[in-house]
Amino acid sequence: MIKAIPLQALLVVLLLLQSCSGNGFHLRNTQELPKQYQQIQVVNISNDNGFTDALQAAIEESGGRLEDKAETKISINNFREGKRVVAYDKDRKARIYLLFLKFEYQILDTQNNLKLQKRRINLDRTFVYDANFALGKAEEENQIRHELYAEAARLILLRLKHSKK
Repeated sequence: MIKAIPLQALLVVLLLLQSCSGNGFHLRNTQELPKQYQQIQVVNISNDNGFTDALQAAIEESGGRLEDKAETKISINNFREGKRVVAYDKDRKARIYLLFLKFEYQILDTQNNLKLQKRRINLDRTFVYDANFALGKAEEENQIRHELYAEAARLILLRLKHSKK
């Protein structure tokens, strides 16, 4: 037989659940950019790579937009991405790869004066390759690369959102 829960215990549980609902939790990328960073121009990087697409999407999610002429510029330098072998299997075939994304960026104004100091982003993820599932692994590699782009864009926007200038 199932015992009835006392009404007082049920009320205590409901009160606890009610108090947890307004804890100030925010999902990632839901805060708006400060007004001085809502119009941004990205310079020194090609517009036809996945990173600029991810950066544009992140900026637009945060209430900003990319423009050709804007008061704020994100200057990206020494952009490098790729993969290298980390481990081999018993037949001396590449088994584990390291996918990486490295670059430096700084925030400038329209006259190329420094607004925020240069910072370096260095992200990497490991990737296990299995020749038996080559098509699926190629798609997984692309997905990991896009996750690196999104994480780098998120780090730049966090810096913009919390800058004092």
